[in-house]
Amino acid sequence: MRRLPGGGADLAQLQSTMLAIEQACASIQMHANPTEAEKIIVSLHDSPMPYQLCQFILENSHMPIVRFLAAAAIRVAALREWGLLTDEDKRNLIVFFLGFVMERASASDTYVQSKVSAVAAQLIKRGWQDFTDGDKAAIFLEEGCIVL
Repeated sequence: MRRLPGGGADLAQLQSTMLAIEQACASIQMHANPTEAEKIIVSLHDSPMPYQLCQFILENSHMPIVRFLAAAAIRVAALREWGLLTDEDKRNLIVFFLGFVMERASASDTYVQSKVSAVAAQLIKRGWQDFTDGDKAAIFLEEGCIVL
């Protein structure tokens, strides 16, 4: 799987942050300290370049709501930071989301799949004019998304 931009975090840091977000989601669901939990969740959306953390969460969290929030955070960050991302970063984001959808097409958490699909579509739409015809073809061929 391609690594998304925004690196620098080690595995222990990624796991620790994912655990904090999972605990925040559980706290909100149980109505235990919702204000603090909301701060943690909002910080994910407000983080600059949260892509690697969110990719890690999407690939590793067992909580569908946390995966949903990670996909939403990537969407917010990518749209906010689109002009700062390299063309390769943009392609990697799109390819990651398309691959995620294709690999987990039969997953039971349909609302997460719907969110990931929507983010993929939004990123494709956002970048479509910027990409060359070769880039466009490569994105879909790489993930085997073209049905002949």
